[in-house]
Order: sequence, then structure tokens, then C-alpha cells
Amino acid sequence: MKQSTLTVPAAPVLNVTRVGGDLQVVGWERPEITAKADGEALTLVSDGQQAEARSDSNLILYVPRQTGLRVVSVGGDVDLRAVTGALDLESVGGDLQMRNVGAVRLAALGGDLSVRGCAGDFLAEKVGGDVSLHQIEGNVRLQAGADLYLREAGGNVSAQIGADAALYLFPKAGQMVMVEAGGDILLRLPARMDVEFSLQGCDDESIRVDLPGQTPVELGLFRQFTVGSGAAKISLLAGSEVTVTSRDEEWASVAEFDPLGREGPFSPGEFPGISPDLQDKISRRMEEATRRALQASVRAQDHSERIQQRVDVAMRRAEEKLRSTERRSAHMGISTGRWGMTIPPRQPIPPGPPAPPAEPVSDVERLTVLKMLQEKKISLAEAEKLLAALEGK
Repeated sequence: MKQSTLTVPAAPVLNVTRVGGDLQVVGWERPEITAKADGEALTLVSDGQQAEARSDSNLILYVPRQTGLRVVSVGGDVDLRAVTGALDLESVGGDLQMRNVGAVRLAALGGDLSVRGCAGDFLAEKVGGDVSLHQIEGNVRLQAGADLYLREAGGNVSAQIGADAALYLFPKAGQMVMVEAGGDILLRLPARMDVEFSLQGCDDESIRVDLPGQTPVELGLFRQFTVGSGAAKISLLAGSEVTVTSRDEEWASVAEFDPLGREGPFSPGEFPGISPDLQDKISRRMEEATRRALQASVRAQDHSERIQQRVDVAMRRAEEKLRSTERRSAHMGISTGRWGMTIPPRQPIPPGPPAPPAEPVSDVERLTVLKMLQEKKISLAEAEKLLAALEGK
């Protein structure tokens, strides 16, 4: 792992020209930029007010919080945290996550976008995946190919969405919201508001309004009405259905609509305060623990496959034993009637050599048979035969 550190002004401008893998940027209070890369190529240079960083692999950057950041090209995912300067991102191939950042301009993103806390305007010109936006203080303007989840926008909103949109807004006087979606639109509002609405759906019954004093359904593709003074304006155009409501129940029904609003799909990244040597030791220990876990998993899988092979062999042996018994019974004249069996007398057979002791049945094999019985893959009779075959009976 390569590492480099530069002393910079309190509010520098950093140009990240190229990152071959993932990029993580974390703001801190030091007047320094520290770069760490896990590949062979790492560049971190400065000409005074501006600095440049690039890497052919994954890159981690610690920067002053007020840094203005320009990202030209990243092949993988990007994770930005606590960077309050202006952010300008040209091209990101994977997913993008931002937490507590300044004004944002995003030109092109191939994956999903998740933002929690933006102190300025947010502009995203082209997003290939889903978009989750929380607490945007400025204006929102974006174009996305999949779903949109927007909660709390302080400025105007203009969005073109390829699929569904779920909006949770608190309209203010003078605010304008215009959303076009290829699928459904759900808008949740407070019970008291001053809004002029313009709604359009896909057919005569595709618009539903669940607001105090308003008719729930009116036939028609278009619907316009005003609640209160109409100081804010909201225009929604959906390729399918439009729902406007002030009920919490409607919003709760889409609680799982925002998978990007949680930390799940993203790595928490590294944070300052831990020495590089200690971070390297932790990374090596984590890698070693992961390697041991994978090896144990492979061994367990191999053991399970061997047990399953033994179970299959024992099952075939039990079935063959049953068929052999039936053939011998038919050959010896054993017959069954209405009231029982009639078995002709037979001559005693001299005892043969003792059978070799059967391999003891392990608890794992018994549990495997019982699990197959529980999952109804075999019947109770088959389970008894299988256990008997495993025990050599």
C-alpha cells in the first residue's frame, strides 16, 4: 500500500483526475491531504492552491472539510463524507454515496446514487440506477433511469425519472416541484399546506387524492386544484398512477422503497484518527480472518458433500436390499392373503462367516437424515430404512 501526504491551505481545490478502482474521500480538520492507494501507482502533487491526485487502483483521501473537490473519472464506486466544499463529479462508473456534503454537480453516474445531507444545490444530469435523496437544502435537478426516493428538499425540484417516484415534501411559499416519472408517483404531504396542484396520470381513474376536503377520485387524465392559498406549486406527470396523500399509512406502505437510504450497499470506509501502521495491521488481520473463514467454508462444503455421497450410497443400498428381499420372497413362495401371510416351511441354513463391523453412524449423518425428513424430501419409512442402512442393519 502506498501513502503520501501534502500540507495545503484550509480550503484547497483537489482534482482527482483518474481512479482505476473505488474512491473514498473523508473530510477532517487538519490542513493536510493524505492519500492511500493499494496499487503500485499513486500521485499526489500540489502547486499551491490546487492539488491533484490519481491512482490506478483503489484510492482513499483525507482532505480538509472545506476542500473543493473535482472528480474527473472513477472506474468503481465513490464514497464522499463530510466534505463541505463544492463537489463536481464528471464520470463515475459504479455507485455513488455522499454524506453531509456541500453543493453537488454530477454529470454521469453508471450505478445507484444515495445522498444524506446536502448543504447546497444538487444537480445530477444522468444517473443510470436508483436515486435516494435525503435533506437537500438547496434546489434539486436530476435525470435518472430508475426509481427516485426524495425526502425533504428545501428548494425547487425538477426531476425526470424512468420508473417510480416516492416524494415526502414540506412545501414552502414560492417553492416549485415538477416531477415526471415513467411509472407511479406517490407524494406524501403534511395535513396543512398551501399548494396549487397539477396532476396527470395514464387513464381516467389513475389519479387518487387523499387530502382533507378533496374528492378522492375524479374521472380524467388531468386534475388541477388548490389547497389553502396555493403559495407553492406542484406538478406531477406519471406514466402510470398518481397518489397524493397526507396519511402516514400510505407512506408506510413504501417503507422499503428506499434501499439506498441505509448503509447496506456501501462500505463505511476508513476514518482518520488511527495511525497508518495500525490500519495496515487491521487490514491484514481482516484479510487473514476472511481467508480462514473461506477455507473453513470450503472444508465444511467438502465434508457436507462427502456426507451426502454416503447418504446417497446408503439410500441406493437400502433400495437394492428391499428389492432383493422382495425377489427372494417371491422365489420362496411367500404370499399374503386377506388374513395374513402364508410361509412354507424351509430348511435351516448353516451360519455363514460373521459380517464385518459397520462403520459407526456419526451425529452429522443422523442430523442430515432428520433434516431431509423435516424438509419432506423423504418419508418416515424411507428415513428409517436410510438410518438402518447407514448402521449396517
